[in-house]
Amino acid sequence: MSSEKLMRLSFALKSPSKVIIEFGMDDGRLLKKLIEQDHDIKLDTNTSSVTYIGIEVDRKRFEAAESLMKNDKNVILLNASFEEILPMFPDGSIDQILDVLPDPAYIDRPNQNSWQSFYKDVYAKLKPAGLLRLVTEITDDLLEPVSDEAYNTWVEWLSQIFRSLGFTIRDSMDGPPAEYSTRCLTQFRGDAERIRMVTLDLVKDK
Repeated sequence: MSSEKLMRLSFALKSPSKVIIEFGMDDGRLLKKLIEQDHDIKLDTNTSSVTYIGIEVDRKRFEAAESLMKNDKNVILLNASFEEILPMFPDGSIDQILDVLPDPAYIDRPNQNSWQSFYKDVYAKLKPAGLLRLVTEITDDLLEPVSDEAYNTWVEWLSQIFRSLGFTIRDSMDGPPAEYSTRCLTQFRGDAERIRMVTLDLVKDK
């Protein structure tokens, strides 16, 4: 990471502006929409200055995002992993985090012990009343359609994990927000019976 970006990040965290982060921004199209329309993660119009931060570990996708947002002044794009970047933020310094279709290492049952610890750190970095919006998916092991029973059981299991970390489930919605568009969301929406998605709005109350 360049010294210039580290300086900008340090300045942003000391300024009174809101800090909104997208984990795994891919090619940046969703973050770009938020910036252009001056929206927060819930797609509400921002009423204060905002620094948008996009994190993407894949180099080619990061470069696509960088090209897309090269003229935007209130954005910092970082080509790194979440684990590398998150410790740089002081506790209680982030207003909102967007996590759309995270890698299985960050959400699937077999990896629960490792990602549960990661989201505990996320909780610490959020400001009081800070928001983590998680959009994730469930598929059947045999690639059959996912039943309502299996879907509801999975959503309740996921919700309980985040409650155990201190989050309040402010909202739960079947599927992603209609206004959200990413490369993977477009692909997954085309197979809605076998790839069922949920949006959880997780709030730090204290």
